[in-house]
Amino acid sequence: MIAIHWFGPFKSLDDARQSAKEELGSGLYMCTGRVKSQRSVQLQYIGIGGTVHTRLVNSHHKLSEVTDSRQIWLGQPSSAEPSGKKLKMTQATLDYAEWLHAHFLKLPLNEKKTRKPPERPVTVLNRWFKTNYETPYRNRPHPDWPDLVDYPWFDDMPTRLVWFGGKQRLLPSPSYRVL
Repeated sequence: MIAIHWFGPFKSLDDARQSAKEELGSGLYMCTGRVKSQRSVQLQYIGIGGTVHTRLVNSHHKLSEVTDSRQIWLGQPSSAEPSGKKLKMTQATLDYAEWLHAHFLKLPLNEKKTRKPPERPVTVLNRWFKTNYETPYRNRPHPDWPDLVDYPWFDDMPTRLVWFGGKQRLLPSPSYRVL
């Protein structure tokens, strides 16, 4: 199980880049906003970086497409232990967290990790905090961003996207494994 602490929203790439440089190192970033012709704010893109701040630039191949109401959330893997104990951030941890979000949330600007699910079971728990990195949000920042993504990988078990407070959606299991 991977717990991700998301910090934001950052209203500008400059603010997100500076915060990532000072506080984050390796991690994830999620972009919300609108692209041309969209009426409502949507989850648009998730990315990973060994040094996230170097990815948060105006020339980014996908972030530059989000032209209206763009907000950036910075994600840091954390354990489910009390505050202060951090899960070792490995490339695989970041990769699987990115993969589950991109694939099962069908993020429109992600392409590579949307085609097929991971080849192992993974669960991601999302928690959201303000930009001071301490104060938790009571509510999720976007209604389409679930609290939990549970991908069991077994053919007869559905993937669960869970919104705490009652909303839950089951995704049927056609065949997760590519033989």
